[in-house]
Amino acid sequence: MSALPVPSPSEFHLGILMLRTAFPRLLGDIGHPDSFDYPVRYQTVSSASVPRVVNAHIDESVVLDFQHAGQTLIDQGASMLATSCGFVCAIHDRLQSRLSVPLVSSALNVLPSLCDDPARAGPIGILTFDARVLAQIPLGRFQRDHVVIQGLEESREFYPTIREDRTSWCEARVEAEVMAAADALKARAADMTTLVLECTNLSPWRLALSHRLGIEVHDIHTAIRHGRCYGPF
Repeated sequence: MSALPVPSPSEFHLGILMLRTAFPRLLGDIGHPDSFDYPVRYQTVSSASVPRVVNAHIDESVVLDFQHAGQTLIDQGASMLATSCGFVCAIHDRLQSRLSVPLVSSALNVLPSLCDDPARAGPIGILTFDARVLAQIPLGRFQRDHVVIQGLEESREFYPTIREDRTSWCEARVEAEVMAAADALKARAADMTTLVLECTNLSPWRLALSHRLGIEVHDIHTAIRHGRCYGPF
């Protein structure tokens, strides 16, 4: 994938492949256009519901729909693509091989650079929408062993709202659940020095999590910046 060009700042146009959802997207979420300080284009992947993507086996028909939606964005001028769900990392290479611009499929794309950094001590934490599914999916070259995973699948507001695609939630309850999950992860890995937010819907709390845990936190936005600076994953 390294043969793909890195867009220059003047040529950078981000296209975002969106799951077909209706749940709330707060400022900071990749699906909220005001989360960016530059214009972005969105394209919904018609078959990409949460259950079909947060899945141990993403069907080829869904991959094809991602490909077609990505090509639509490229035809509209996108020089880089990103997605609204971290579980797309499972099909990153299949999808990237069919697209002519760099793809940032997930915050998990940064795991190799983080885990392989000799200056970074301690395990990498991953906060994910569903730890049960993440444990089953093949991440290929993005797979790393030196990680500790905490999921939000037991949450009573965050998880069912997204999984069932409800149109509203109690933001205060969601925030409390996110912070509780982060605390549980820190309790399991006290020497954790870096946190990666698999779920793009956690990005609104990235800075709050960094402050609460006292560590570096990466998400889809930092992965996009990494791709812009260092080239395709």
